[in-house]
Amino acid sequence: MTCILDILGRYSRQESDARNVHDSYVSLIGDISKNGLRASITVKPSTLGGTLHRENTMRLARSICEKAASKKVPFELYMEGQRMVDLTLGIAVDCLQSGLPVTVTLQAYLRRTGQDIDAMLDAGARIRLVKGAYTGDISDFNMIQEAFKDAAEQIIEQDIPFCIATHDPDLLRWAMNRIPDRDFIEYSFLKGLANETKEMMAFEGWKVSEYVPYGNAKEGYETRRRTYLAKLEELGRSPLP
Repeated sequence: MTCILDILGRYSRQESDARNVHDSYVSLIGDISKNGLRASITVKPSTLGGTLHRENTMRLARSICEKAASKKVPFELYMEGQRMVDLTLGIAVDCLQSGLPVTVTLQAYLRRTGQDIDAMLDAGARIRLVKGAYTGDISDFNMIQEAFKDAAEQIIEQDIPFCIATHDPDLLRWAMNRIPDRDFIEYSFLKGLANETKEMMAFEGWKVSEYVPYGNAKEGYETRRRTYLAKLEELGRSPLP
């Protein structure tokens, strides 16, 4: 299994805070490279001041992406709430146009995602497909499942390898049956969830990654995770073991 490392953080309110986050990621990249870890980094634009100064955020994100590329550490962009989508995709395009490799997360519960898939694939991005953990414009559980499948099919039709991140047993079974080629797709799981499943899949030769957040600013992440598990319980469903 590979790891996707995320420095937990909230919206940076000061330019100095954004710079500190940038420096922390540069340090992390150095540590990954120095220790030969099979790990990527994922960056939230909001922690780089995304709500304060768009151009400065893009400059800081590009700097991190350039450093990651120079150390051969995969660079990913985490997708946050709806107001951050355009900026996140703009950062991806900016980096891709400079020949820098980027993975970008897209959320199935947004109606715009079909258009975003086309735009990101045209730009040369690798896509990590998720249901979504913030507030989308599709809220029905079954409709989100179908939107997820539609988005996956859209990528499959273009014959471009991608990643699926889900703890939904129905979607995982569907994807594994739909895409038997183990070199074509990566499956991603949150640290602490689906431990049996991810270990079994890795043992069977599937590409598996684990999202590993760390740091002191954990409230938002823990709240989203509790909300997700509570929603499953309300629906009478369970996450993958």
